[in-house]
Amino acid sequence: MKTLLLTLDYELYGNGTGDVFTHIIEPTYRILDIVRKYGVKITVFFEVVEYWRLKEEWDKGNKMGYRENPITAMEDQIRMAYQEGHDIQLHIHPQWVDAYYVHGKWNVNFEAWRLGSYEREGKYSLANLLKEGKRTIESIINEIDPNYKCIALRAGGYNIQPSAKIVRAMKETGIYIDSSVYPGGLEKGNLSNYDYSKVPVNIGWWHTGDFLEEKGEEELIELPIVAFPITRWRKYLSIARILSLFRNRESAKETFEAKTGGKRKAYLSKIKFFREKEWQTWDYCLFSASQHGKYLSLINKQLDRDVFVLVGHPKSFVTGRTFEFLLRKTNGKFGFKTISQAEHLFTN
Repeated sequence: MKTLLLTLDYELYGNGTGDVFTHIIEPTYRILDIVRKYGVKITVFFEVVEYWRLKEEWDKGNKMGYRENPITAMEDQIRMAYQEGHDIQLHIHPQWVDAYYVHGKWNVNFEAWRLGSYEREGKYSLANLLKEGKRTIESIINEIDPNYKCIALRAGGYNIQPSAKIVRAMKETGIYIDSSVYPGGLEKGNLSNYDYSKVPVNIGWWHTGDFLEEKGEEELIELPIVAFPITRWRKYLSIARILSLFRNRESAKETFEAKTGGKRKAYLSKIKFFREKEWQTWDYCLFSASQHGKYLSLINKQLDRDVFVLVGHPKSFVTGRTFEFLLRKTNGKFGFKTISQAEHLFTN
């Protein structure tokens, strides 16, 4: 039986905007309610650097406009998710390392957007980010399960390239699974920058060498996210995606400008951008029912493999209708596992 690995990137918006309760806690509870209904387990990629900065401010007495403690809410939620059989793993957006809160908002370091090109020594070196991130998550979950281990990483915005230094840091830290790569991925914008165009679409996982995006003989494992080429404007044929964009127009606008070369880029070139094709990750929070159906058809007809990683974000989750369509459509035809549950498939 083919296996779906549903993953959830547990985070605010990349530019520092968003509300912990509105964009993380509440939609995550709705997602957990749905998967509970269908007996499905997911993997939550917990954004740990963002969590550190929020905790520092709260511990200093800065409420950041919250009436309730956002730190306790996040910790309680991921512990509850773990108790219900879900998996908790490491997610890192390095722009949060230097983030500071002033005049009622977070200011992130846009120059440090990509984990693949992250350069820092000392306390916030790459190896220490992974090591302390792993320790932070384990300390939260070990309160209810002393045997829990954090074993997997996802880089913010899929920016794991170049990955040679990250491979070394993973080995040093004891993290041996990555899920940041998706076949066909290509970003040359002002923020994200990577090229996965040579990653084969028909491989569900592989052992990696010095580079996570290439096959090798090393002990590390890459779990790529399912992606297929789509004309860019077509991905907006989803009410969920449109509503999600309106939830945080500031972040959506900044992302669009970064992808299209900035505000001064010619209008016609922006039109051309929407008419071009890109490899689109399978996002169960944003896809319409027809888009889910299309991807299900593609993996059944074109991919001769058994493991498929999907991605979602609570900040993008506005309706459970199409997500439930996917779960009903796959019920009995696919198995669902977390990364920890599926680990033996790769390590053996």
